[in-house]
Amino acid sequence: MEDVAVARSSIVLVMHTTSYNVEAFVSACQRAGVRAVIASDRCHVLDGAWQWPSDSVTIDFHDPAGAAAAIAERIASAGLPPPRAVIPIGGEAAALVATRTAERLDLRANAWAAAEAAANKLRMRELCAAAQARGEAVRVPRFRVFPFDADPARVAIDVAENVGWPCVVKPLLLSGSRGVIRADDPAGLAAALARVYAILSTPALLAMSDDGIACRQVLVESFIPGPEVALEGVLTDGTLRTLAFFDKPDPLDGPFFEETLYVTPSRHAAATQAQVEEAVRAVARAVGLVTGPIHAEVRLSPDGPVVIEIAARSIGGLCSRTLRFGAGFSLEDLLVRHALGRDVQSLVREDAATGVMMIPIQRAGILKEVGGVARARAVGGVEDLVITTRPGETLVPLPEGASYLGFIFARGDSPEQVEASLRAAHGQLTFEIVPRLPLS
Repeated sequence: MEDVAVARSSIVLVMHTTSYNVEAFVSACQRAGVRAVIASDRCHVLDGAWQWPSDSVTIDFHDPAGAAAAIAERIASAGLPPPRAVIPIGGEAAALVATRTAERLDLRANAWAAAEAAANKLRMRELCAAAQARGEAVRVPRFRVFPFDADPARVAIDVAENVGWPCVVKPLLLSGSRGVIRADDPAGLAAALARVYAILSTPALLAMSDDGIACRQVLVESFIPGPEVALEGVLTDGTLRTLAFFDKPDPLDGPFFEETLYVTPSRHAAATQAQVEEAVRAVARAVGLVTGPIHAEVRLSPDGPVVIEIAARSIGGLCSRTLRFGAGFSLEDLLVRHALGRDVQSLVREDAATGVMMIPIQRAGILKEVGGVARARAVGGVEDLVITTRPGETLVPLPEGASYLGFIFARGDSPEQVEASLRAAHGQLTFEIVPRLPLS
């Protein structure tokens, strides 16, 4: 009877049109025998060009409640199968819309306050600081919040007294290290604030928050030294199951924090990994997350793990391709089955070492050509190479940018072997980038 009920139901996939792994989630829904209903921010005028499914719905990510209403209305008016779950694909805006939609459809979801805190760097820090004050095992950087147009001289005085140098400037609502800049002194802080102000002043970003305040604020927190790792997990009734533990071999010390390499399994000691898991559990409790996928970024400071970010969604980009479970199940397969309430404990990650390189954007300009792709694919251990940026597209590096040139995937007998394959493949690539013509 369960299979019949699933076959007559759907899963709502909340996604941006720029999300990389939509097809993987749609395929996972098909393999699970459930219909996928896509909710995205596509332009309805271009529906014919995009060739979206007829049962998809256009939403506004800046209005989560309105988006949830639009999804519910579409499901009812089109006679679509009743949803069993809502899954976000991509960034924090998708996670917020997914939460509001699940609430509206009376489906299992994190509380709105928890989802909002996971998407807002300040609120997350405030909840973690409160948990620390209660004696819970949560480490929190020193932090302060300022208007995005605050006087840099006044901010520097406050930071020197309450945060210390070096510090890190962060917009509250952006993800993927966008707008995240290290500053070592007042001059560096002033320069960082100016760049973040320019990023946040675009009309689209000024409309990101419901109250209009969070998108006009910046967080300044103490820089946490040490290696960075990532934990991919899933929560079931508040219990965390770790799905993968990624090392980030490249040092992320600034001034910008572009992620490049993810390699699993981790080379850190088992005791260190256990400490990271406990730190993530503690932050999930502090924030209030209890169900669904989570992706956490953690610094291994000299005093112990510090959770830098915790997101109520799965890993971004095409990075999930590094993970396989059971007899060939993808991460998307596992998350769809978890959303349907099926037991996924038997789906154990395969033993092979795997990794991905998110190909960084070296400089701003127009991409003309990527060379050496065949040579890179021929490197031992490389499984695939996907260039996601097309010739003619504009490249914007961090901290202003929000994308990568593509992804390289490798597999091997050890993490060291995988890392070497990824670096060797990247070394074979050449990038012809021409300057943008100035506007007349």
